[in-house]
Amino acid sequence: MAKFDHLKGIKKDRDPNDYEGRKELHGIIHKDHFDFVKHINESTTRHLGKGWGENVIKNKKLWRRHQKLNDCRGIGKNKCVIGIGAGPSFHKNKDVLKDIVNRDGIKPWADRDFITIASNHQYKPLLEMGIIPDFVLLVDAGNDAVYDQLCKDIPKIGQNTTLITGVHANPKITKGWTNQDRGLVLYSTNAPDVKETFEKHYGRGTRHEIELGGNVLNGAWMIGTGIFNSTVYMCVGNDLSFPIKETVDEQRKAYYSDGDYTTNAKETGSGRDEASSQKQWGGFKLEKRKVWLPGEDVGSLKRYNIELELVGTSKTLWVYKCWLESTIVSQTTFPTHFHYFNCSESGILGVMARELDDSSLRKPDNWYLLDEVCFNKHTKAPMYHTAMLKDAANLFIKTKRSYKWQEPHDANYADGSVSLN
Repeated sequence: MAKFDHLKGIKKDRDPNDYEGRKELHGIIHKDHFDFVKHINESTTRHLGKGWGENVIKNKKLWRRHQKLNDCRGIGKNKCVIGIGAGPSFHKNKDVLKDIVNRDGIKPWADRDFITIASNHQYKPLLEMGIIPDFVLLVDAGNDAVYDQLCKDIPKIGQNTTLITGVHANPKITKGWTNQDRGLVLYSTNAPDVKETFEKHYGRGTRHEIELGGNVLNGAWMIGTGIFNSTVYMCVGNDLSFPIKETVDEQRKAYYSDGDYTTNAKETGSGRDEASSQKQWGGFKLEKRKVWLPGEDVGSLKRYNIELELVGTSKTLWVYKCWLESTIVSQTTFPTHFHYFNCSESGILGVMARELDDSSLRKPDNWYLLDEVCFNKHTKAPMYHTAMLKDAANLFIKTKRSYKWQEPHDANYADGSVSLN
């Protein structure tokens, strides 16, 4: 299983695959969900590992010429990282996102408040909107199905975006990207075939490895927190689900915010066809209350009216959800500080169920949000927040400005880094 303790490291006497030994997950993350993630991760590595290893060899020259992810360590200190996905809820946040990026992007780097990391699917749609992301992240990189998204008909402003991807990425994509004079940042993973080939042909060890949780927005959070050293992360378009429609064709059209399903279709893409899945789970929708009391600021669910709705999901999306929730909850046992804001305003991330039997799943009071139980055991601070992007961004700016005029020893942390506690 992926290292749930990646941010703070794993104790040698603690097996990350041992659910019984991970007491902090009990009562929040169900054992069968935990075991399902383990099974899928092992299956994925087994089926794709050989191809990944072959790609590592083909990308060797690029490794010598381009930056490594470790070179970016610390660039996000006192900045917020925003992960931008292509889920159908993206449209709820696009105007606020554009305003944030356009205002912040013209500042010198030292004065910047936000770093943006886009998914490969959302890269061109963002450029077409006039939003230039700082980075685009490609995680599922074994084949060339996403070549057109990253390398074909890219407007000139796209040269200002840097691609982050693994040494196991398809060479057609990495070469197509760099041939257009755009920046590239590379990393390695701990997948056995990648690890073995990387050490043999590159002469490098584990220093360049990072575990990214299987998809772009999980990876963006891990990079933002573990490499960029940002303590605040916000995500939009991270539904991990799709609206249930009358036909599968309608579900396919609604799967991505731009309606382009080609990379998932059997004939033109990965063949996963996730929108045809029959799996369903509870999703949420937010509506801002007209009136709230003093103290009911962002971070308090009392600021919103929350509606539960049934949505579709798939095995793959379910793994991404469970991996991220388990990773965040695992960090509550460490004396660390970070804040994960789910600003998608929709989807299944952070929507939890106390009991899984059919009868319980039909009861509204069986469902709750991760916000209600995800508190650091040392600082007592909340670590997971469901909020609207505008609210979360305003809170971050307000908090950052309040610390800017303080001496480091007067702030919550000796290094002066921003805390929203």
